[in-house]
This record gives sequence, structure tokens and C-alpha cells, in this order.
Amino acid sequence: MRKIFALLVIILCLNITAKRAFPLQSPDDRAHDWVWNVLAVPPSTGWDKEPGKSVKTALTWYEREISESSNGIGGHDVKFILLPESADLPSRSTINNPHTIAVMSFTNSPEDDKILVSRFAGADIPLMLSGGENVLIDRGGRPIMNIFALDMFRDYRCNAFTEYAKRIYAKDKRIALAASRFTVNQEREAKICYTLLDNAGFMPMPYWTDASARDSYFMMSEEIESFEGEEAGVVISFMGSMGAREIWRNFMRIRTSWRLWNVAEPDEAYLSCRGMIFADQNILLSTLGGFIETRRMLWRTRAMQVSDSVAAGKALALCEWLKRAVEVMPQPVDNMPRGMLLQNLGRVQGIPFGSQTLNISPSLHRPSARDVFIVEIRNREYSALDTVRTNALIYSPAY
Repeated sequence: MRKIFALLVIILCLNITAKRAFPLQSPDDRAHDWVWNVLAVPPSTGWDKEPGKSVKTALTWYEREISESSNGIGGHDVKFILLPESADLPSRSTINNPHTIAVMSFTNSPEDDKILVSRFAGADIPLMLSGGENVLIDRGGRPIMNIFALDMFRDYRCNAFTEYAKRIYAKDKRIALAASRFTVNQEREAKICYTLLDNAGFMPMPYWTDASARDSYFMMSEEIESFEGEEAGVVISFMGSMGAREIWRNFMRIRTSWRLWNVAEPDEAYLSCRGMIFADQNILLSTLGGFIETRRMLWRTRAMQVSDSVAAGKALALCEWLKRAVEVMPQPVDNMPRGMLLQNLGRVQGIPFGSQTLNISPSLHRPSARDVFIVEIRNREYSALDTVRTNALIYSPAY
């Protein structure tokens, strides 16, 4: 009995020593070594309302696709960690995990994305924005090494309107630009548009107004209307919401046939301004962007339903973007080379995005081009006029 008891004591001691020497070798822990985490920031409305439900469904679909494939992604499975719906946005402390390889933001708030960019800028883990057209991700003329966005920056509207003008007007068409020298972004964007139109062969006429002086809008409208010639022209407004609506009201008062193009994000505030024209990369994606097929694909392959097909499509695009950046590494990827991942993310080509295919520019960390919808307000709705393939512009703080 003494020998048996002594043997049991020895076995017990050996087990304790082994656990102390190898504390991370449990079967569950070893399984975790082959799972990469991607943190997902929720939309502003949370995970339980649209578009959060659709994003969550799309991430679940992609997670299962990877886990059931033969090689996964770089030899690993992926787990999307849904961050809580709270007032506090994640900080760098949330990525202190060797198995976390990316952060994806699905918030529809530019202010929240700006906070995330300021917190994560310079980290060795990518922050990927599902939007970002109003979020600057450049420093000193170069993109921040670990920040990426699915939207083109807001300057694209200058290029879109130039392409649209080239498509529908002769080079002698009168095109006026209305902006204020006292507002930095208005002046900068107006100068960008002036240069693009000038290079395209037009002769744009800049009108620098004082946004604080109401009479300046009236005087500009009268001067524009006084131009001789049978054909009316176009005013491209960089005056913001109040300024653009004031120009429109003066046009209605004098019953001019000039058209008003607004370089601004279309929203409900403009719906009473019939005839006003906008250029936007997102406004008609749900009907003209080809995402109905995305909804059908989720249902056909895994019987998953989504109500917001655009939100789901953006989530799938970010997932595919990340996957393709990993796939060009030497396989299998045992330990994620973070520098290589960031470099690869800036060069991914052929990302499916509804009916479009997006190529990422290393000098932008955004798509090099996207389809932009030209829309006109009719019957208090935004109606499609045209679609123009538009190149993104390198951000310039001064022009």
C-alpha cells in the first residue's frame, strides 16, 4: 500500500509541474491559436436594428464560409467579435491580443470614425472603415499606414461633376462656381473643380461670395441671369446647405432656366428644392448598386435574410478586402506579419461590391474609382439621371 501511495503522490506532483510549465496547452487554448479575431464596431443604431442586423448576418455568413473552406484564411479560421453598443468607442487597449488582426468600423457617424482614426492611427493593426467619405485618413500628403476606407473622400464630387459636364455639354457651356473665400473647404473644393473643368476644356467662372451677406446671393443670381446668349448655364454651388438653398430660391424668384448643381451630400433638407442636382457615391446603391444579388446570394447559400442589402454588401466587401490581403502572403501564415498585412491591404484588386469591382490605391488607402450617381430632386425624391465612373482624388489641404 505504501508503494502504491508513493506512486500516486509522484504522479500527482508530475501533473502539477506539467501544468505550471505549460499553462497554455489545453485543447481549447490550442484551438484558439488557429482563430484570428476581427473586432467589429457597431452602427450608430446598434446591432439589433437595421443596418446592424444585416451587418451581423453578413459577418456570420463570411465566418462560416471561411471555417468550412479547406484552407480558411491563411490556414486560420476567423471570429468576428461584435463590440458592445456603448457610448465609449474602442481604444488601442482593445487590440492587445496577438490573435486580433483587424478592426472594422460600421458606424454611420463621421464623428465616431474620426475618433477611431485618432485613437488607432499608427498602430500595427488595420482600422477599416465601411464608409469614410467625410473622414480624412491622410497626414502630410500620405495615407496613414494602418487606416483604410471603402468610400472615396468627399472631393470626388468635383471630379464626378466634371465628368458629367463632359458627357452632356459642349465646351462653350457657361459654368459658374459659387463659393466663399472665408470658408476653407469651400474655397479649396471650388479651386479643385475649377482646375478640373479648365483642364477638360471648359471656361468656368468663379463667384466668390460672402456667405454672411444675404444680398450677395441675389446679386450673383442677377449677374448670372444677365449673361447674353440663348442657352442657360450651370451654377455649381460650394456654399453649404443654407447657401445652396438661398441660390435656389433666387433662381426660382427670377424664373431662370439655369441649373443648380450642389457639391454637397444629399439629405432631406434639400427635398423641397426641385431641380437641384447632386453627385453621390452611396445614395442609390440599394436600387442601382447591384446589392439585390447580394441579398439573394446570402439566402441561396445559407438561408440567411438581410433587410439592408447595402450594409451587408459593405461588410462583405471589407471581409473580402482583408481576406485577399492575407491570401497573397506565403501560406500558411503561422504568425501574422503585421507590416506585410498593412502593405498588402493598400494594393488589393478586384473586390466585389455589388455590381462594381473595386481596386485599392496604395496612395489613397481607398478605392481608386467608384460609380457615382447623378441625381435630381423630383417630387421631393432623388431621381437618377446618370451614373459616371469617377476616379478618386489625392487629398490636398490647400489648392
